[in-house]
Amino acid sequence: MMRKPTPPRPRGPETEPEPDSAAAELSVHDDGGPALPVRGEHRDRVVSTGLTDRLDERRRARRRLRRGRLVRAVALVAALVLLGWGALFSPLLALRTTDITVTGADDTVDAAAVQQALADHAGQSLLRLNVGALGDEVADSLVRVKSAAVTRSWPHGLAVRLTLRVPVAARPTDAGYQVLDGEAVVLETVEQAPDDLAVIQTQPGQELSEVQVSAVTEAIGSLDADVRAQVAKGAVSDTGQVTLTLTGGATVVWGQSTDNELKARVLAVLLDQEAQTYDVSSPHSPTTS
Repeated sequence: MMRKPTPPRPRGPETEPEPDSAAAELSVHDDGGPALPVRGEHRDRVVSTGLTDRLDERRRARRRLRRGRLVRAVALVAALVLLGWGALFSPLLALRTTDITVTGADDTVDAAAVQQALADHAGQSLLRLNVGALGDEVADSLVRVKSAAVTRSWPHGLAVRLTLRVPVAARPTDAGYQVLDGEAVVLETVEQAPDDLAVIQTQPGQELSEVQVSAVTEAIGSLDADVRAQVAKGAVSDTGQVTLTLTGGATVVWGQSTDNELKARVLAVLLDQEAQTYDVSSPHSPTTS
């Protein structure tokens, strides 16, 4: 069988091939100059350049921020150093002895004596002063002061509150009479025993030890002022037994220097009864006779 010939395809008007897109975007100057960049490449360069500028600007901003923080930190440290120097070493808070106030003083210790005891610290900043140590200095310098509480009084002063030692007995010695407080601290030595103090007596040939003297002064010192004023004499045996003699002639058997506060309270109650002997050596079972 014979094949039918295929009819020829109709030929339309020839169309020119589409120019290459890259070539279409490339133009050449008529005068033979260099080719201009394609439009896509120009956009990439613009985007790249803008991003680089923004990144550079951010880096510069971060550097400025760090510099600012550093400057502020340095300024803060300098201000703190200056403030610390001013507070600790400048006259801003320096102690003035004339600004030291004293409470609790009497005719044996006055404010001038306390100011003199602390005079070595004049000119020092109040912040540098150890007020606890200052109180110890006052007590160590003035024998009449048992303790001293010191507080700062801004901007240049101190407030000193004194607790004074109370004389309770007189002890005869070759040099006179030693005036003692309740802790057997010698406050002064005088020619005659003060009328309002009990005299510590000794037996012939007896030499009292410091422990024995302390036993007597502790017993008398534990009494309240009214009862203490009634004690004329105090004595102690070799075994430490304390005996008190009242101005009316009655005897107080105190015993060992223990439970002194309790014995003092019991004796104050017993004195409401008239007796020749008050025995508080066993304070839980006292007796009178």
